[in-house]
Amino acid sequence: MTVMAPETKSSTRRTEGVRVKGRAARVVSDVLIATAEELSRVGYASLRVEDVAARSGVNKTTIYRRWPTKPELVGASLRAVWETPEVTDTGSLKGDLLASLKKTAAFAMSPIGQGLTRVIQVERAHPELEPIARSMREDFRVFREVLVQRGIDRNELPATTDIRFVTDLVAAPIFYRLFTEGEAVDAAFIEGVIDVVLCGVRECAKHSRDAPPRP
Repeated sequence: MTVMAPETKSSTRRTEGVRVKGRAARVVSDVLIATAEELSRVGYASLRVEDVAARSGVNKTTIYRRWPTKPELVGASLRAVWETPEVTDTGSLKGDLLASLKKTAAFAMSPIGQGLTRVIQVERAHPELEPIARSMREDFRVFREVLVQRGIDRNELPATTDIRFVTDLVAAPIFYRLFTEGEAVDAAFIEGVIDVVLCGVRECAKHSRDAPPRP
């Protein structure tokens, strides 16, 4: 998954599965940014390649050559512009989770992030858009699971920790506030959620170790 700054067309990025340089990179960048902007403006059902071509200044035949179908174009665009939660090792599980979720929240609260979130929520049942959104949610969940596994490897959590359960507990209140309530979240809120979850997991593990064996 790749990050692309939606505010400028001069930004050159690597798109999923594509290695491009020079002018080709600028074309890819312009098209994917334009697709995200159009998607945010009109929604998935009304998105037209002609409008993406006009916004990006790229001939529509060039767009079709690289992305033959609308789902392929939209999927590449969402993966290019959506802020990846992947982070380098900060040295602690709390630091890793905080850095990752702050990146996700910052993008979700940006104008383009809010627009894309709204589209996905409104058109979530669309037979072409829903698989794209589901795949992205799973990718993001896997990123967070890697962070928790990293914490287990550092002995910050017990080896028996249910990794998916922990990642869901951490993400749920943050995503509920961002995507369901449409409210902003700050670093203090994210840190508080992480603290509660990690303390709870450790306390549960401690009580499990201290509990007398069943007769």
